[in-house]
Amino acid sequence: MITPNIDALSLVELRYIARKQGIDDAEVLDREDLLEALQEMYEEMESNISGDGSVSSPFTQQRFMNTLVAHDSNDTMGTLPGVQCLPEGYSETRIHLLLKNPYWAHAFWSVCSTDIMKLEQSSASFSFFLRVSIHGASERNLEADSFDVDVSRTDTSWNINLPERGRVYSVSLHYKDTEGNTGRLCVSDTVETPKSYWLDHVDALGKDERQFSLLFSSLVSKGGNMVENPLLREVVELLDERLGG
Repeated sequence: MITPNIDALSLVELRYIARKQGIDDAEVLDREDLLEALQEMYEEMESNISGDGSVSSPFTQQRFMNTLVAHDSNDTMGTLPGVQCLPEGYSETRIHLLLKNPYWAHAFWSVCSTDIMKLEQSSASFSFFLRVSIHGASERNLEADSFDVDVSRTDTSWNINLPERGRVYSVSLHYKDTEGNTGRLCVSDTVETPKSYWLDHVDALGKDERQFSLLFSSLVSKGGNMVENPLLREVVELLDERLGG
């Protein structure tokens, strides 16, 4: 059972939870009485949890995600001071690209209602796709290569596999209608993936036993399990190719 840290809550928040839990006179009880009533209720709920995790209690068990809102409740929190609901969309059409590691990036975007209306007026049906652009390291404004990823109209984020290390990437959101017309809606800032030093110095690594041991010690966890590391795997494959040759 997940219970809120009631000692840290304000009087308004305590009364809200008390009302949700069906405590009588929640609106007139002071802070100390509310704390005592809620604590007694949670202790009784805890004592009625059976071995299989079920609750045989006159109270309805609630799980509070942020100490205030039950996960299965549709109630809004607009009446609480300083609490605002996030909007379903924003007034700008924008896309962002965040680098997760040398192999993956995360893109997320929003399309404003005005742009959606324009697309619906110009075409009976349309779809979205992402264009991932690969730029030269020195000329970030010049696109050296690109590939497309189809996404649905309800998607708002996507994980993108990056094919090369040490390159500069950007992503743009495009539309495509049934007649084959396409257009760009927005483009992200660029991100640059790091390149492994040892990929360019693999011969030196093969001759330096100390550096080799230090580098590959990170592949084993404290528990003795092997850790997946694509970058080091690439170094191993290149090293094996060089030594085998």
